[in-house]
Amino acid sequence: MHATKKNGLGAIAALLFAFGLGSQAVAQDQLLTPELVASYVSGYQPTDERKELASAERYCLAQAIYHEARGEPETGQWAVASVILNRVNSSRYPNSVCDVVFQNAHLFNRCQFSFACNGRPVDGGGGNTIDRESWVKSHIIADTAYRNFLLGEKHEDGLTTAMHFHTTSVSPSWASAYVEVATIGAHIFY
Repeated sequence: MHATKKNGLGAIAALLFAFGLGSQAVAQDQLLTPELVASYVSGYQPTDERKELASAERYCLAQAIYHEARGEPETGQWAVASVILNRVNSSRYPNSVCDVVFQNAHLFNRCQFSFACNGRPVDGGGGNTIDRESWVKSHIIADTAYRNFLLGEKHEDGLTTAMHFHTTSVSPSWASAYVEVATIGAHIFY
């Protein structure tokens, strides 16, 4: 029993180092506090759940890229992905890709991305060859952008601060409140 307790304390000591507490002098009876255990297990998510979440996030990102920028140059498609991922990182927006993409989707023509609430089907890739190729391309961009996002890397499109965009064919009232950072294809980014 003594050996088991000693090994358990070694594991706890490893946890303390992982949490940056290893250099602090802590009495042995204070090592296994409910707070420490709770902080360790609170962020745990089984691998299958993480994979399922990542797959859903990439799919939502691909839908947005396809519907918002499929006819745009590739740099414009990357820029749309950047805006969405910048929003995920912002405290002013939801903290998941799907929640950002479908924010206010229940409000007709009042959502963040028009395809999410305009009543049209959100799946793409049906129809002609150009649509199918655009659907596949949006998934490739989404996969790469999301992987880089998880790694903390930004795409080299330079739109590291852009949080908004609209087409050049409209002049929304909110645009004057922001600084334009780029025009790519038929989109202006702020």
